Amino acid sequence: MSGLLHCPGDLIIQGGVPSCSIDWVSVPYTVPFDPSQLDPVILAQAFGAGFTLVASFMVMSMGIRAFLNFIKQS
Repeated sequence: MSGLLHCPGDLIIQGGVPSCSIDWVSVPYTVPFDPSQLDPVILAQAFGAGFTLVASFMVMSMGIRAFLNFIKQS
């Protein structure tokens, strides 16, 4: 895991060199999300799974609606 240096005290710059009045502290740093790192195959599988899940419930609800309309008109 990468980290950043943080000066919790006073930051003093002498001759172009930064120095801290107390000890430097390493702060954990996570890299921001980058969409270019996503694998297109896995992304397509995720979208396909989501579409299939939503589409199956929509088709079932349309079937139930048609059945209820059939019963209602009988």
